[in-house]
Amino acid sequence: MQEEKTMETPMNEPETQPMEPEQDDAVSIDLNTALARLQEMEQALEEQKNLYLRTLADFQNYRRRQNEEMERQRIRVLETLLEDLLPILDNFERALQAAEATRELEPLLEGVKMTDRQIKALLARFDIHPIEAVGKPFDPNLHEAIQRVESEEYEDGTIIDEVERGYRMGERVIRPSKVIVARRPEPPTEYTPLDIEA
Repeated sequence: MQEEKTMETPMNEPETQPMEPEQDDAVSIDLNTALARLQEMEQALEEQKNLYLRTLADFQNYRRRQNEEMERQRIRVLETLLEDLLPILDNFERALQAAEATRELEPLLEGVKMTDRQIKALLARFDIHPIEAVGKPFDPNLHEAIQRVESEEYEDGTIIDEVERGYRMGERVIRPSKVIVARRPEPPTEYTPLDIEA
């Protein structure tokens, strides 16, 4: 009897079929495409990062230049103000010296009046004007009430005295006027005695 030879295939090993060449090429092409796309994205990301850094640097330079320009303008305004203010101070000092030399008040008074006119003219050139207060209705945007006084002569809320003059530049209040405001006296309360029974 002839023994039959049987081939036993191991049960645990899966059957593998060799890849077809077309499938191998497709996977290789997909991988190459993905790698190329990844490199493009990395390059685009790097370009965006560089653009962001350049833009940030440009903005910081712009802000620095703006701050420097604002400081230059502030110094120019102060220099202009001082150029106009120093002659006024000179006139005031000359008036004081003349008053001391002659021991008379008239030159001092004239010098102070002239200095007052010059300062007001200088402030007007910078569009700085005093805030009108006395006789006007109290306005918390322009005035600061430091006292309220009962008065029958003035309407309630009318400014009757100015303690410190306020100023504004254009419509902007630089310093409010410190004022005393009228208040109508309250009418006396009538007293009615109660009948007390004895």
